[in-house]
Amino acid sequence: MTTSCPTTVHIDPTAMVAPDAELAENVFVGPGCVVESNVKVGSGTQLIGRVWLRGPLCLGRNNTIYPNATIGFESQDLKYDPSIPGAGVTIGDQNVLREGVTIHRATSAKPTTIGNRNYLMTNSHVGHDAQLGDDIMLSSAATLGGHVQVEDRAVLGGVATIHQFCRIGRLACVSGLVGLSQDLPPFCTSYSMRSIGSLNLVGLRRAGYRQHIGPLKQAFDIIFRRSLSNTSAARAILAELPDNPLCVELARFIESSQRGITRYYD
Repeated sequence: MTTSCPTTVHIDPTAMVAPDAELAENVFVGPGCVVESNVKVGSGTQLIGRVWLRGPLCLGRNNTIYPNATIGFESQDLKYDPSIPGAGVTIGDQNVLREGVTIHRATSAKPTTIGNRNYLMTNSHVGHDAQLGDDIMLSSAATLGGHVQVEDRAVLGGVATIHQFCRIGRLACVSGLVGLSQDLPPFCTSYSMRSIGSLNLVGLRRAGYRQHIGPLKQAFDIIFRRSLSNTSAARAILAELPDNPLCVELARFIESSQRGITRYYD
């Protein structure tokens, strides 16, 4: 057990904390937890029980981590040497990681990163080198492959699966039991395997973007109903809807896609 912890830290007698682990004030380390070397835990964070943290790991403030979650273990990339600690994992503030969540450390120079106020439900998985923004929800057993990027306020349903290197745009929604192998643009919803069904109208209204729905419908038609290439569709949106910031965001996402955009089906 580390002697450098502030006196306000609670460490259960059954927990194991490495001597060089850094625990800030008001951290709670519950029964059966393991906090290894090179781990920093921010103030107010709670490890409820049987949580295993492996460094390099920087965990922010006021996070709540439920039993059997593991953070910072080596990737499931069979080409990667597990003895290399790499850049590890960085997690922001006020996240909730429910039972059995797994987050793997990076294989590149940038850590696997999770932002703020995200809610990861039971048994969801964040693969190595993934980059998550803020206010994201991963429902139970949602799975992100390596190098996946998920932008702010996206929602993934239960058992949704995202192929490695894909991007999920801001305020996008993936229904449960859906798998995607290409990028899902901002503000769009995928209802079935490898397909886009519509704009995420519910999410847009809840986010206070009701006034943007009309222009986004026009942009949606440009992308999916004019039979244009991604580059041509992006240019058309920028030419026809240059004053709408959400349409510009959508166009920039489309033109920067490396894996291609998920196809639209009526």
